[in-house]
Amino acid sequence: MKLKCRRPVATSSSFVAISILVAACGSSTSSSATTTSSAKNTSTTVSAASRVAQAKAEIAKYTSIPTFTDPGPAIDVSKLRGKKVLVVLDAPAPSLQNISAAIVQAGQAAGIQVQTFNGQGTISTIEQGIQEGIDQQVGAIILAGVPTSQVPSSVAAANAAKIPIVDVVAGEPTPGIAGQGFGSNIFGGSGPSWVELGRLMADTAIVQSSGGNVNAALITFDNPISSGVVKGINAVFSTCPNCHIVSSQDIEPTNWATKVAGATSSLILANPNLNYIFPVSDTPSIFANAGVSQAGASGRVDVITSGSNGPATVALVQKGPIMIADPGSSAPWSGWEAMDQALRAMSGMKPGNPVIPIRYLDKQNLAGLQFTSDLSSVFGNAYVAGYKKLWGLG
Repeated sequence: MKLKCRRPVATSSSFVAISILVAACGSSTSSSATTTSSAKNTSTTVSAASRVAQAKAEIAKYTSIPTFTDPGPAIDVSKLRGKKVLVVLDAPAPSLQNISAAIVQAGQAAGIQVQTFNGQGTISTIEQGIQEGIDQQVGAIILAGVPTSQVPSSVAAANAAKIPIVDVVAGEPTPGIAGQGFGSNIFGGSGPSWVELGRLMADTAIVQSSGGNVNAALITFDNPISSGVVKGINAVFSTCPNCHIVSSQDIEPTNWATKVAGATSSLILANPNLNYIFPVSDTPSIFANAGVSQAGASGRVDVITSGSNGPATVALVQKGPIMIADPGSSAPWSGWEAMDQALRAMSGMKPGNPVIPIRYLDKQNLAGLQFTSDLSSVFGNAYVAGYKKLWGLG
């Protein structure tokens, strides 16, 4: 993915609401389409039939509702009752609000006071929120959808004040390293593996094409998780000689509602052999879906995305026929895990496993489901009982 410049605004990946405007990088609305090719490693290429079999096997690992696994040792929350945690949201997007609500719910269960601060999608406001947490000497600060690389001075100030920071969904969770993949000076994080979601997107195209030609266009944006998804796609395509990224466009969240549909139609017209559109986040996939329809390419061009963070996108997969897969994770689950990390930090423990389990979603495993805002019918809610038991509450 081409990262054009550092924007003055924190983004929140698929958690940015359609109606929420997040300031774009400079005055540009999108990059011009560029033709690229996936790197090929001919020494590791396999037959088409083998590639399809491998892709199906990978997808099959994630088709069931996720089960809860303790992210770390038990926590005695009785010693933490009354402590305060501040949640700083990137923007008031529905999925970020779901995360925040889950953190509040988890805090209530553990006897923790949770305050929330809306960053309104601007760096200066987010920094103001972090400073408020420092001034109040809260026990921990949870950043929801905020790439910590965009607020380094605030992170450093919190560290100086000995206030641990937990980040949610704005990085690639990596156990065993400092910051767990969410940036330096971070206690820990919470979120799905965006690299694995990217791999599942690529696997879907290989299966759907029966091992034939895959010519895909990427719709990306300037965010660490976007890079993770692209890394996963390229990892799969590197062993597939007839799988190509033929074009890529960076379109920032503020322009998704106005630019993605038109960009999708243009990509289809400019690339007659194009058969897949890969929005790396599922909110812009709504508009990519419309763009395919506008171009009259339904049945010829499929949309494959990732995130599964809202009923609107999941419903498009259930309905079909353009959007065919949206592997992702539960936003509320990420919220409960963020609270678990905060409890560990305030207890002087090591961080827990930051990786939230994912589920592969297509029309088959969404058949007959009714969707609520938290998508509990899709991902279940076993994590609630799981965390309560881990915290000695049930």
